[in-house]
Amino acid sequence: MVAPSDLCAGVAFVNGKIITVDEYDIVAEAVAVKGGRILRVGSDDYVGGVVGEGTQVHDLEGHTMLPGLIDSHMHPGSYGVFLVRGVPCGPDVDTVDGLLQRIKAKADGAPQGSWLLGYRLDNMKLGRYPSRWELDTVTPENPLYIQRRDGHVGVVNSLALEAAGITKDTPDPPHGKIMRDESGVPTGVLLEAAKDLVYVRIPEHTLDEYLQGLPLVVEELVANGLTTIHASMTDSTEFKAMQILRRTGELGMRFCVHMSGREEGMLESLIASGIQTPFGDEWLKITEIEWVYDTSTSGRTAAYNEPYVGEPDNYGILLYDYDDIADRVRRAHLAGLRVGLDGIGDRGIGLALDALEAALEEKPWPDHRHRIEHCCYVTPPLQDRLLELGVIDASATGFIHDLGDAYQKHRGMEEMKWMWPHRALIDRGIPAPGHSDCPVCSSNPWLGIYGMVTRRSSGGQVLYAGKGCTPLEAIRAYTIDGAYAAHEEDVKGSIEEGKLADLVVVDRDPLTIDLRDLKNVQTLMTIIHGEVVYRK
Repeated sequence: MVAPSDLCAGVAFVNGKIITVDEYDIVAEAVAVKGGRILRVGSDDYVGGVVGEGTQVHDLEGHTMLPGLIDSHMHPGSYGVFLVRGVPCGPDVDTVDGLLQRIKAKADGAPQGSWLLGYRLDNMKLGRYPSRWELDTVTPENPLYIQRRDGHVGVVNSLALEAAGITKDTPDPPHGKIMRDESGVPTGVLLEAAKDLVYVRIPEHTLDEYLQGLPLVVEELVANGLTTIHASMTDSTEFKAMQILRRTGELGMRFCVHMSGREEGMLESLIASGIQTPFGDEWLKITEIEWVYDTSTSGRTAAYNEPYVGEPDNYGILLYDYDDIADRVRRAHLAGLRVGLDGIGDRGIGLALDALEAALEEKPWPDHRHRIEHCCYVTPPLQDRLLELGVIDASATGFIHDLGDAYQKHRGMEEMKWMWPHRALIDRGIPAPGHSDCPVCSSNPWLGIYGMVTRRSSGGQVLYAGKGCTPLEAIRAYTIDGAYAAHEEDVKGSIEEGKLADLVVVDRDPLTIDLRDLKNVQTLMTIIHGEVVYRK
């Protein structure tokens, strides 16, 4: 018997394999949607009971449907600006000559004196960093700043060094290092805070650039099956652009926003306004304030208790003195703002947990869901602390595939046992959603899922297979675990009646294919709020 027309579904998806990711991991056949929410989930017959004359029916033809995928940490704003005005310097560029040719093509059409901005440089692929003098040959009239793919190393030409006033006599800034040749002359490679000496000279990203760039990023993301992202280190101009796109109906997907604690006055403004997290609606909400505290293993700057391979004096760099970061965390916590602290190495993660623990001792906050962002080298003692404090391990799962070779080279194979140790995290009940950190890594979530399951890097190395997980467990990291990390598990992250109709259809069944085929999964259809926003 068909329901009355006013109770019928607006859209129905039938004849599929529906991986619900619900509490019981039920696999269904069909889904009905009404008003942007899931009306029914179950057999074709059950869903057929709410299919009427006005229902748009999609035959999935046996294909697999999943909850819309969630990337729990990426940088859509900066990526969008790069797409609008930047020079892509990798990771597809694998020679210095190829890099110079690409930069020259951009420089030849640039106004004299204007800044050139490069992104995604990968010195591992190039075999080394280019020098300032090599860059000078293709940028004689334009200052150039290239961001390494991790965002923690800058590579610049001589005009950029001159603009920043960096000379042989310039001392290393606190929390940074200027790389030099044998005679002490800067080579153009700047680590951490040293890169900011140049970066602050570049014209700031504009509202118009964000408005142009964000839709370009969203177009890429929905084609990869993503329906929600957690937007890391969002500054006030980027957030304004997001609000404009939300009001005009052009946002294109759901955004959970990490406001940038690095922006001068951001923390104070949030506190003064009385905002507590989460704050916003189902399309755009502030979910935390974030600080980049620890740095980059692939760039050899993240903070570890043991030195880097081949560099006995290098234990990494932290970007804040401990008392400073602890005070920032304390003020945010007391104001009701959820905190995200970037922690990569065991020293960085440990000190980040110290700051959170001190704040929680002063003012307990049940179900606070503070996060360690990236949280890569998670040894058993750190697992104990995450569990005890109730802190989320916001895991950089995309690093396994895209950056795994650099991690192994810089830290050694033995440490891979506790690098992104999802088998242990899942078994111990530590929430650990996955993310790409895009544009650091590819925005394709299936590369992260592949890495979690196979533990294989892009170079084919297996980084301690014993810490791998099952395909379904990896999918949970990109669905319900991502929803939980933003206080949204009641409205998304699984295919259940009453939840938002954010769904993705893929071209193969990730639960039954050869595990090495997971990285080849393609999106056939992406649905947000019950509407098809992408179809292959």
